[in-house]
Amino acid sequence: MKTAKLITMGCKVNQYDTQSMRESLVRNGYTVVDEAQSADLYLINTCTVTNAADQKARQAIRRAIRQNPNADVLVTGCYAESDRKAIEKIPGVTYVFGNREKADFQTYLDKLHAETPLQIQPIQHDAIREHARFSSGVSNSGKRTRALIKVQDGCSAFCTYCIIPYVRGRMTSRPLLEIVDEAHRIADSGIKEIVITGVHLGAYGQDTDRDKDIADILERIHGIDGIERIRFSSIEPMYFPDILSERMSALPKCMPHFHLPIQSGADNVLRRMRRRYSTAQFAHLVETLRSRFTDDVGITTDIMVGFPSETETDFKDSLQFVKKIGFSQLHVFRYSPRKGTPAATYPDQVPPHVSAERSKVMIELGNQLNKSFRKRMLGKSKDVLVEESREGPENFPAGFTDNYIRVLVEVPETVINQIIQVKLTTLDDKFVYGIC
Repeated sequence: MKTAKLITMGCKVNQYDTQSMRESLVRNGYTVVDEAQSADLYLINTCTVTNAADQKARQAIRRAIRQNPNADVLVTGCYAESDRKAIEKIPGVTYVFGNREKADFQTYLDKLHAETPLQIQPIQHDAIREHARFSSGVSNSGKRTRALIKVQDGCSAFCTYCIIPYVRGRMTSRPLLEIVDEAHRIADSGIKEIVITGVHLGAYGQDTDRDKDIADILERIHGIDGIERIRFSSIEPMYFPDILSERMSALPKCMPHFHLPIQSGADNVLRRMRRRYSTAQFAHLVETLRSRFTDDVGITTDIMVGFPSETETDFKDSLQFVKKIGFSQLHVFRYSPRKGTPAATYPDQVPPHVSAERSKVMIELGNQLNKSFRKRMLGKSKDVLVEESREGPENFPAGFTDNYIRVLVEVPETVINQIIQVKLTTLDDKFVYGIC
């Protein structure tokens, strides 16, 4: 019996891609094993959004090779696009292939199983002009409660700090009928929650004839029996018009949680980042979502510290804006120069010790806001989709509320993959606890 281990880094788009390649592995007779086990094949789907992501990718590759020096090690993803040669120099790596070649994953498996070893020549891409590609989709995510559907890939925004347009290609929308067909397959498998994912979800359809947009996807999936929850993985503020929130608010299956990457709460920094919105426009979007859904709506975000020329005043403005919005959760990261991006050549790069200190301050604020948001939910009853995973000192089953609070509740195994009403009772620094 052949075994495979899947290692995924970075965003939910990468997670979806791994699920698609997982199906090919299963069809080819592989059994997917967990992290602790050695495997005959390692598939490592990498991220390159920061220097730290590159380093983690190299560590994961070397760890896999140490675990089984005789294994086939296949490396793909954004780091494979940005620095293929660095990966190819690591002894023990079998194949390196980019994001667009994920759709041809079966070809790489065929090469591995050929009687005579075959070489695959790396494909050179024109990232600025070339569109992203899609696999045939996912029928079984390997999970029982939640599945991802990738509806769009690539990026044509070219924010000054970001390498993603160079490693994922132009913004490309997936045909609506393919998306709906995949959603039906997911519903048939018994999964109740779908997470819509992509690089620029709100821009869906803008690269085609513009007669379809992201709201059309939501409305079509909303009508599928068996699907009870729909979420966005992340949606950029500049691609979230009022009409989208209006149409979503009429769809009860759309959950009141939105991940809106702001990147900075200082207008000076947003302009240098080329983010195409102001803090006032962002605040208006959040106010609109809270008025159309509920004051309990979960608003999470990504925020960067240490962008070139970020002054102490800029950073304080960013802190103040984050407090004003009252995010339910922050993902804080330090600016990392990416070769080939405009910001990497900007003057006045912020010293590492300064960005490290700013990161600590922002993370602490994020922890305070998260605890405050969760505390405000105590005493309320929320619908929770119960998962298989068990967490916390009591090893209780876990699940998410509609507004994306992770709750632990003591319930029998029979309610896994069921939506139950839970009263939120207590919390600590890490967990919220509830009772039925």
